Amino acid sequence: MKRIYSLTLALLLILPSLAFGAEGFPRTLAGITLGDNMDQYTDLCKGGIPTPMPDAPFLSEIHIDPDSIPGIRGGSITYTNSTPSKKVVRIKLKFHEKRQDLFEELLDKYQKAYKRPDSYRGDSFRNVIAWQWDFTQDKERIGLLLMWSRERQLRPGVSIKMTLDSLVDAEYKAFRARHKKLSKGSRAGKEGPSRIKNLNEFVPR
Repeated sequence: MKRIYSLTLALLLILPSLAFGAEGFPRTLAGITLGDNMDQYTDLCKGGIPTPMPDAPFLSEIHIDPDSIPGIRGGSITYTNSTPSKKVVRIKLKFHEKRQDLFEELLDKYQKAYKRPDSYRGDSFRNVIAWQWDFTQDKERIGLLLMWSRERQLRPGVSIKMTLDSLVDAEYKAFRARHKKLSKGSRAGKEGPSRIKNLNEFVPR
């Protein structure tokens, strides 16, 4: 009974963002709003340690504590780390409930709010089913992914990912510009990145 209550409450938290999405541009998922300062959501991540993302060092990610959002077993918040503003650019949520029926229920709500998805991101065998919606307003772009997985490597179950893509791109461009400036100053008279010496070293044996 407790699980049903938690799941219902979690869905109610998500519904306000769906209602806003009906107007064409969702920003809020389970009480977390893209573009907000990360400091507003530290209570959700008390057990988490922020870490820079390896492939995007201009962003940091912190894990959401289990059940800090009712019905949610985990997830993360990604935010910019190059300026004091620490703006939220991505929200990931994973539900306790792993059944595919929950995915279908959410998919039905999403399609009522946003119409048909813009693309399919799952695999052809339907071991991973993932639908993507893309939203644009002025110069801002948001991507919303609803996914269900039976694959162990992807932590089976239902998950949602929402990303403020336009801000991620802007941060990347700013990072590249700063990096080029630093590289010009620190690499004067030096060679560039190291080169592969023997390609055979990268063939597993």
